[in-house]
Amino acid sequence: MMLPIAPLSPSAFSPYGKVLGWPEDLARREPRHSSPASDFIHQLSFDTGADGGPAEVLWVNYRDGASRIDRLEMHRLTHQAVVPIHGGDLVQIVCLDRDDAPDIDSLRAFHLPQGLGIAMSPGCWHATRLLDREAPVTALMLTRHSTTRDLVAMLNEHTTGRESLLRPLSITVELEA
Repeated sequence: MMLPIAPLSPSAFSPYGKVLGWPEDLARREPRHSSPASDFIHQLSFDTGADGGPAEVLWVNYRDGASRIDRLEMHRLTHQAVVPIHGGDLVQIVCLDRDDAPDIDSLRAFHLPQGLGIAMSPGCWHATRLLDREAPVTALMLTRHSTTRDLVAMLNEHTTGRESLLRPLSITVELEA
């Protein structure tokens, strides 16, 4: 299956979560605080799960430029936000959940430009790739602290996750160039 990379927009991304920093969206919102020095504009109440586990800010160095997508990950309890900051743009591959497995019919890829972000809803299957395929990208990630520990154990020690799932895809998926 060839997967086109679509432009990011709040309406196109809405089944999977929220777009962060969209200029037109920010312009419509009333600042919670406004002064000559700064405006505070609320965009998202970050959900870390029913038990309120602590949030965590990570710097993620993305280096995977492969066009083939062969597995996705999903986090059951928390939003997960990604904002590319340095090095270029990313491709965010997303998919809805169907009985703890990716719903391939909902699989999409979005161009995630440097400086804009996304917050994926709990239960959103996803993978991240470099748009440029060669140039590493550093992104700010906001997630749940225990979700990071859970995923690291899954990746390094091949444990079964409590908060996260990793699933191979049942079909071959290639990003369109």
